[in-house]
Amino acid sequence: MLIAVNYHYIRERFNEPYPSIFGVTPTEFTDQLDVLGTEATFVGASDVLEAIDGGGRLPERAVMITFDDGLAEQFELAWPILKAKGIPAVFFVNTKPIEEHSITATHKIHIVRAYASTRDILDTIQRFFDEQSLALSLPDASEACSVYRYDEPEAAQLKYFLNYRLDEQLKDDILNACLADLGFDERELSRKLYMSRAQLQILAHNDSLGAHGHTHRALGLMSDQEARDDVELSICKLREWTGITVPALSYPFGFQDACSQAAATAAQDLGVRFAFTMERAANTDLQSPMFLARFSNNDAVPNGGSSVSGRIWNDIEIRSWFRA
Repeated sequence: MLIAVNYHYIRERFNEPYPSIFGVTPTEFTDQLDVLGTEATFVGASDVLEAIDGGGRLPERAVMITFDDGLAEQFELAWPILKAKGIPAVFFVNTKPIEEHSITATHKIHIVRAYASTRDILDTIQRFFDEQSLALSLPDASEACSVYRYDEPEAAQLKYFLNYRLDEQLKDDILNACLADLGFDERELSRKLYMSRAQLQILAHNDSLGAHGHTHRALGLMSDQEARDDVELSICKLREWTGITVPALSYPFGFQDACSQAAATAAQDLGVRFAFTMERAANTDLQSPMFLARFSNNDAVPNGGSSVSGRIWNDIEIRSWFRA
């Protein structure tokens, strides 16, 4: 059985004015690795590839550590811990922010929400809609909370609205206005937020780099051609920068409708061998390897690092999305 565990932010402290950027500290990350290591064997991309090809078998209890979004803090803080412990991992990277020194809409939302209240942001959105004589309709709270399960209802509605309901241009205008009001320069902030090409090269040559799309948009909500183009651009940019074809993909956002067969096929055509959704489930086999399930670290190892061996190994959902 393969359990994949995914991380995003890793920082020494999370002390923004409005809590909206969540992750783990290096100490918490270390503790979680220690918990998982007592219950399973860590595996990397090469182990999964060998098992897919039939040349080897994964351990009975296998865990893969992954990171999404290509944040610099992941390389600066998590990578040394992993190296010191001899634990393999895969870091899935968006390429547009690194190429253009821009910030993805998702991270703009995180930053804006960290430094402005939900109510202030909603007021800004209302003002934009009023100026364009448009009616503002937020998503149902239960629908939003089903995706953003760790947020309060109003915050979940805001995030779901910005990510999935708002016109891309209007969303960009709103977020850019919010960033400007807060005094942030996008290019300068992007250089600090994301990995450098030199860091990507190190990961690639340690079998630890994967693709996460070019733009960090939900691939399954694009047209098939847009999804293929986004994935292809991401994989080709990583190959250009590192000289290596990445073996793996993770779908931005990862919920079922965000995972696209068109994206999977495009990735396979370019040499990708397996990919992760965010279906919270275990992989009992490697059939349909382009749609493997994966847990958030909050699901697999709750805050405090307590052991979850009973639940995660003995009473766990088995993946069911996109099975062949």
